[in-house]
Amino acid sequence: MTRLDEADHSATTGTDAQPSGGDGAGSDACADRADSDERARDPEAAEALHATRATIYGAVGGAFCYPDTEMRATLTAHDARDGVLQAAERLGLRDEAERFLDAFADASVSGLESAYNGLFGLPEGGEYPVVPYEAHYTTGSDVGESQRRIAAVVGLMETFGVEPGAEFAERQDHVAAELELMQVIAAQRAVAIHEGDDAAADRLAAAEATVLDKHLRGFVPALAHDVERTVDDDGPASWRAYRAAATLAAELVRRDDAVRNGDENPNDEATGGDGDATAGVSDDAE
Repeated sequence: MTRLDEADHSATTGTDAQPSGGDGAGSDACADRADSDERARDPEAAEALHATRATIYGAVGGAFCYPDTEMRATLTAHDARDGVLQAAERLGLRDEAERFLDAFADASVSGLESAYNGLFGLPEGGEYPVVPYEAHYTTGSDVGESQRRIAAVVGLMETFGVEPGAEFAERQDHVAAELELMQVIAAQRAVAIHEGDDAAADRLAAAEATVLDKHLRGFVPALAHDVERTVDDDGPASWRAYRAAATLAAELVRRDDAVRNGDENPNDEATGGDGDATAGVSDDAE
């Protein structure tokens, strides 16, 4: 599913990697203690949880790569669908995952290409209908800060062995790259727990906190808001596929953010009970 070279390999190796400097890669002590307590209570459940999160991050990350036959076939394969739905069920995101998978199953590759270009392609006028890059949402017009933010993402990708493939012709702060970075870290975290390596698990929890706090939280819900504002819920399946992918990604980020802030049942209130897509949208996105 991934379009990033060796991402699957990185998911099962390199758990001693530490976040590179310059991006505030530490997590707060309360979150560290909560994660350690979770592992101590039920390490198998903790391992399964982070493997489950990795599954959903990988699915939505792959969906935001440029579409082709292989990508669509991967998302619509029976085994893949079952795996994604089981993972989403565990996270309280089954409805969002079903809409996501159903829309991709109903769409053709040519339709997905057209929708992708229509949403994320740079038109002749020079403005993206929906900007797929983090820096647009988190730094606004500050070019220097945008460059620093992109460099921070590059550093994290290098730390965890996530290298864009030759066919991935996007900046590293593209939504696909950042979601798949989180996939790799979550998968490595599951491996560390499985191996009983508490030090590595703590470092990976800190890295996840960095990606979430510094990058995804201010980016993915805002991007989803823009996609949902642009694409009608009853439009063509190919366009709805990206609306559903953005919604699922945003709900996953909100869920992880809520858990990090101590909410043990995040999906009871993560969307304010009405699926408000604007929750957590940065000021720059409005």
